[in-house]
Amino acid sequence: MQHRSARLRRATHEQQRDFPHPDPDLRRRAGGKCFRRRPAGDAFGAVGSGDCLGDLRHVQSQRNDGTITRFGWKAQNKSLLIFAGEAYNVEQGVTNEAFPNERDDDPGCQFNGSPEDRTNLTPAATGNSPAAAFSSDVVNFAAFMRLSDASTPAPPTASTTNGFRVFQNIGCQACHIVNQTTAKSRFTGQSEVTFQPFSDFALHAMGSLGDGISQGNASGREFRSAPLWGVGQRIFFLHDGRTSNLIAAIELHASFGSEANPVIRSFNALSPANQQDLINFLRSL
Repeated sequence: MQHRSARLRRATHEQQRDFPHPDPDLRRRAGGKCFRRRPAGDAFGAVGSGDCLGDLRHVQSQRNDGTITRFGWKAQNKSLLIFAGEAYNVEQGVTNEAFPNERDDDPGCQFNGSPEDRTNLTPAATGNSPAAAFSSDVVNFAAFMRLSDASTPAPPTASTTNGFRVFQNIGCQACHIVNQTTAKSRFTGQSEVTFQPFSDFALHAMGSLGDGISQGNASGREFRSAPLWGVGQRIFFLHDGRTSNLIAAIELHASFGSEANPVIRSFNALSPANQQDLINFLRSL
């Protein structure tokens, strides 16, 4: 089975690119407007809809109010605002009103007043949006993500329809849950909407695929189930973008201690045609 999987990996390396990439920002986080509205108190009603491999999954929670958090690779952030603030500080080095402190507290490295990104109480120019001119970068980042629509899947074909069936049959849907439903929202068109993120937004043990970083309730071997919507519009996969090959990304789910091991064994037992249909289905999302 391993030899057949290796042959298929070589054979499908270029076939994975059958579906176009319509957006130049291939690594965008699309669809924030939907999954930010998952009800916080239902402990993911859809989480229990599949038998997730002995079910070691658990959810992150906000320690102040005990509600579930969903944003980030470790589901460590409660809201898009906090998610944007953390990324601006940790990834870009810009202090802000959500994360106002420099990460290096050496006094010799403190050159700017904090926070560097802040509410503009006296904006220089209003531009096309006075509200945006007053808002900090972090608030504007969150608004952009909050109102970004989900990606549009390619029209179904016989191959992708069978691929979806395979996706369900081998157990992918147990953690990459297809449907979720939003709570009530103050934003137009976002209340009680069923959408397809292909994620339970819960934490799972992923063995050696882990990054060794602990955040909140998440250990260094755990990740939130990555939403698969829009996966066909990406060229880099996994948390560190280590591969552009979907089959390699699937195979890397398997390692000692990974909850995904039974699914990967089932994947490797598939016929080449069914493996290709599964790849085609994922590329159509």
